[in-house]
Amino acid sequence: MNLAIFKTNHLGDNVVFLPVVQTLRRLRPTWRITLLTAPHVAELYQAAIAPENLLTVDPEHLKRAWRRPWELLGWTQRLRTRRFDACLVSYDQSSVAHALARITGGRTRVGAAGLRIRLRGTLTHEIARAADWSVAKWNWETARALVAHIDGAADWPAEPPPPDLAHLAPATVRQPRRIVVHAGSKSPMTRWPRAQFAALATRLARDHEVRWIDAPEIPGPLPAGTQACPSRTLGELVQVVAGASLLIGNNSGPMHIATAVGTPGVIISGPSARVWDPTWHAEKFQLLRTPGLACLPCDRALRAAPTCQNTVEPFACMHRWSVEAVEAACRRALAT
Repeated sequence: MNLAIFKTNHLGDNVVFLPVVQTLRRLRPTWRITLLTAPHVAELYQAAIAPENLLTVDPEHLKRAWRRPWELLGWTQRLRTRRFDACLVSYDQSSVAHALARITGGRTRVGAAGLRIRLRGTLTHEIARAADWSVAKWNWETARALVAHIDGAADWPAEPPPPDLAHLAPATVRQPRRIVVHAGSKSPMTRWPRAQFAALATRLARDHEVRWIDAPEIPGPLPAGTQACPSRTLGELVQVVAGASLLIGNNSGPMHIATAVGTPGVIISGPSARVWDPTWHAEKFQLLRTPGLACLPCDRALRAAPTCQNTVEPFACMHRWSVEAVEAACRRALAT
């Protein structure tokens, strides 16, 4: 079996997808699996996918490849030479990814139903998300459908296991009084203000070791009393999170790393849809959501809200959380 998987997007999305790839490799060791993913997350898959089968492309660049026909032709030719028997297309892929699956893939093309993309009819099997499925569960059931159609086997586990990140954080020891703060997020909609994070970090640094992960989308000085934390590579980021007693941040990629390695977290969840709540080790997380806001969650399972929907009190879901309230949540977490 020669399988292509399309998964080009952000860190958190790939962390919750990783169990699919790792389980396919474990249960179907003879399959040749080619994965098309983003360069900044390729390290996640290095233990499961052979280097020659790990192809990378910037997600936004691929999404707009239809504007550069010569590049689209290049990808088409490159993938066609691999002669795929089947394709697995993640729920969040662009029309270009779907087109490549249709043009270069085999007779079996499995992916998600109900997508908001321009191109239709590229899949042979579409899997709809059940109301109670997280994104991780949806990924899992889509892969189950692929395996069942290809070989009819019933050995696919009932639930997705936590992603195995041991190849990125070998023998990492959790430090009992170490707190890691990550104030970034891919969307401004899901960011608690950086100044609030900085004030919180300084308070906690009075009696804990606080390490600050720099996020390029929110530049600024290192908060007083904290230590800069190297995270130049994905491996470094995983090791930093795995070695902490508590992660404080937004609903973002580092949160999903923490769910994989079992690091407790205090997360200002804001507008994030509940399908992105931690799938693994959920009992170790405090998700701070503002009660009584009729607009929540403004994010939907398949689409993030482009702007804040609360015209009376914009970003109330994030800004109502005071430094004092988040500090109290952190100290409760540290006391357990």
